[in-house]
Amino acid sequence: MNARARLSHPSSSLPLAIVLMLPVLLALAGCTASQTSDPPPQAPTVSANASPGSITAGNSSKLTVTATNATQVTVAGSDGTSYTLSATGGTQSVSPTATTTYTATATGKGGSASASATVTVTAGTATEVTITANPTSIPSGNSSTLTVKAENATQVTVSGSDDTSYTLSATGGTQSVSPAATTIYTAKATGASGSATATATVTVTTGAGTSSVNHVIFMMQENHTFDNYFGMLNPYRKNPLGTGTCPNNAAGVPQCWNIGDDGNTYNVDGIDPSNTKANINNVSNQNDEGVSFPLFKLASTCIDDATSGWLESYGDENRYDFMETRPIKLDGFVHDAEGYANSCTLSGHCSGLFTDLAGQRAMGYYDQEYLNYYYYMASQFGVSDRWFSPLSGKSTPNRLATITGGTTQGLVFDPGSDDHIGQRPINSIFEALDNAGVSWKVYYSVTAGQCTDPEDCPTGAAQYPATTLTYITYFQKYLKLNPKHLACVAPTVPSSIVGDSSDSFCIDPTHVALLSTQYPADLANGTLPSFAYIEAGYGQNDEHPGSFQPVLVGQLQMSKIINAFMDSTSWKDSVFFFAYDEGGGPYDHVPPVPGQSNDKTDPSMLPIPDISTIAVNADDFEPCLPPTGMLATAHCDLKEDMPGALLGQAPYEKGFAAQLGFRVPNFVISPFARRHYVSHIPMDHTAVLKFVEDRFIGNKVYLTKRDAAQPDLLDFFDFNSAPWATPPTPPLPVTDASLNKDTCNPDAMGP
Repeated sequence: MNARARLSHPSSSLPLAIVLMLPVLLALAGCTASQTSDPPPQAPTVSANASPGSITAGNSSKLTVTATNATQVTVAGSDGTSYTLSATGGTQSVSPTATTTYTATATGKGGSASASATVTVTAGTATEVTITANPTSIPSGNSSTLTVKAENATQVTVSGSDDTSYTLSATGGTQSVSPAATTIYTAKATGASGSATATATVTVTTGAGTSSVNHVIFMMQENHTFDNYFGMLNPYRKNPLGTGTCPNNAAGVPQCWNIGDDGNTYNVDGIDPSNTKANINNVSNQNDEGVSFPLFKLASTCIDDATSGWLESYGDENRYDFMETRPIKLDGFVHDAEGYANSCTLSGHCSGLFTDLAGQRAMGYYDQEYLNYYYYMASQFGVSDRWFSPLSGKSTPNRLATITGGTTQGLVFDPGSDDHIGQRPINSIFEALDNAGVSWKVYYSVTAGQCTDPEDCPTGAAQYPATTLTYITYFQKYLKLNPKHLACVAPTVPSSIVGDSSDSFCIDPTHVALLSTQYPADLANGTLPSFAYIEAGYGQNDEHPGSFQPVLVGQLQMSKIINAFMDSTSWKDSVFFFAYDEGGGPYDHVPPVPGQSNDKTDPSMLPIPDISTIAVNADDFEPCLPPTGMLATAHCDLKEDMPGALLGQAPYEKGFAAQLGFRVPNFVISPFARRHYVSHIPMDHTAVLKFVEDRFIGNKVYLTKRDAAQPDLLDFFDFNSAPWATPPTPPLPVTDASLNKDTCNPDAMGP
């Protein structure tokens, strides 16, 4: 046996006892690996937190649990709830009804661990809701507007006892209803803290409704915005006597003029300090030199002229941005007034003088000191703080759009003096009334020679009636120049019948008549037509700024026209709509832009419907550029630097619906007018046409899509009780004589 063999078997030479004892000895020596002990298990860990840690009742919080070394994780709430999570933890949404401590327990081989998180529950702010109906009583077939205001709600619904139902936004809103019978409407607001309900009743009567109205009179003065004239109505209506006390009503009970006969409070959206978003203390505009001018009370009853032409109206909303996506800044009123004054001064093409070359006059406003008659009438009868002119432009296109139901068929300027394209073949309210066999008459205040009495003008064209209706081709049937003295075509007769001995025009005196003579005669004789349209005293008493024409002269003229109406036998069954044709350039805080019209309205006044409900294109004609080298065509008269000329600009994308004209002063006079009422329902001048169309033509026949979109104006009236069956006695309009001072000083306009 060799040595290698011997070494490979050493045990063969050891005593047997030693061989048998060797494993024991090795074990005692700790040399056997299979007998080593495992380490002890690690103890579990756990953490818990709640986010948010505090909630209002009805809301939820999320528990987040993180665990290690655990085989089981549970969460137990002090409110008795329990949850099982994964071995590593997880998240759990909880909605405790009271403050609750949640304990997370992690259990493993190494024992257990726990952690806690507390969710504090506070009482939620109560859900609240109110609902009002306006008017609360309507004749069968008419409508009422429900106004719902909700707080801390996530859902608002209105249900009628006639099984109608409506869903509004979480803050409420308005809803027009036309119940067939007296109906109770229940508004329900649901929120995190529960629900709340309120009710309003619309009483439906069998009264005559608009059939009680046999005559509608419509007149517009010139060029003032609502804020410029009526922005300070609220303080006057709340304190009409100026003594802090309210005058007695017919029942001998004190009643301020912002409280209606229904007990509701009616405030206007103006610029007094109650409007926290836009008032006399926080609104200003800068001119091009960086001088800032705040709103101020005008000390002069006449100021330099300004403009709200197409370009300037868009510039008032945003000086340099006309895009559809433009922000509405209301920063261009002073800029435009400054530019107009300087341009007119340099060119000499404008009427009147200019003393304000900085544009400050655009921020001026009047109150009852000078407009005492207007403030009284607007506080007794109905007034709207959402009455807009139909078009962003000057007087002629607005007056044209008014009588045609809202269309100029694409034109933004004066078809005559600006475009030189002559009369337009557009259908008008007068043609529609003719077709329906309804009587109408236009009363003109002055002649083309600016004479209120034709005898003060030389014979000839100077005695031609001043009326924008001559822009309509159809109107030639009733009034037409006749320089060649041809035989007049019936129903017209030679103009000698109205004092023009030269017979320079043909006129139908049954449809076109002088205001100063025929209007009082028709009132006295009960011969008012169904629709009477009164033209302003252009250049004489129309209140147009400039040319040293005091607004007091226009107010005095209007008092004569309105008082004669109230004192006549025609009062009992008539309505007189009074407004202004367009804004004219002064500041107004309500943007005439769809989607933006409530931006500067105090939240306490809301909800008020946005003007998108009425800002619709009348037809398929949109503002457009004429062919190169042409001033204007029948349907296009934009200039290359005007809004709407370029792709992306608001009028290019939306047409005339992109922006209306500004709000205008107004009131609605009638024995049926509701006392001290303020309407917040958007409208433009064509709403008056719709009222006329509904009353005298019927069958929902309207001139265009624009007048069809207007409200029915029935909220202004109570045809059942005729609140003003006996008209009020207004104050005498103030004059320079009564004030004992010369009030027309444009170079000292204030502040």
